[in-house]
Amino acid sequence: MNPKRALTRLSTRITRYEETVKGGSSAITWDDVAGAMPKDTLQSLMIRVKWTGEHQFWEDLVWWALRELWPASWNTADPRRAQRLVELALRDWVDPGLCHRCGGHEIDGRTVIRTRNKKQPVRSCPTCQGTGIRRARSGRSIARFLGIDEKTWRETWRSRFQQLEVSLNTLESKALKTLQKNLEEEKNDFHPKNMLTTPAKHDKFPPNDG
Repeated sequence: MNPKRALTRLSTRITRYEETVKGGSSAITWDDVAGAMPKDTLQSLMIRVKWTGEHQFWEDLVWWALRELWPASWNTADPRRAQRLVELALRDWVDPGLCHRCGGHEIDGRTVIRTRNKKQPVRSCPTCQGTGIRRARSGRSIARFLGIDEKTWRETWRSRFQQLEVSLNTLESKALKTLQKNLEEEKNDFHPKNMLTTPAKHDKFPPNDG
């Protein structure tokens, strides 16, 4: 069961899709996915915002990420800088973006430049070096966004940004695995043999023996 696909159910209570679970076919509903979401608030918000497009939870996500991922040892004279860095890390994590030149077009495991001439050999995109991802923000632009100089960015804030990126990717992986595990357990619990049988119907009053 693909947890990313299952998350699309949270965008509506009406539609459903058929998903094969351990050889059987069953409908995954809004209630199934909502009940299987991680209990951890930050993890739940992360995958809802990223995989369902529920951006109404963006402010909540930023608040929880700042609360859970910003160590007390990361001192800053301006608390707004901490929030800006968290928001920046979240935006890059939610939408890393495709390279504007090749569009992330992949052939044989390489991200290449699209060409109209089919006879022309493909080559790795020089803009993104074959990654398909848009070029990362420069240290100068991030420093300007945070209101610090480039030296402070390199010596202090860059490592913080990198640590936030690692934390977000790790939490996303945990959240998706939890969702998948919970969905599979829900479907296993709903096996016909575990359902109560309907009791036999009886007359409202006992038969009259007289």
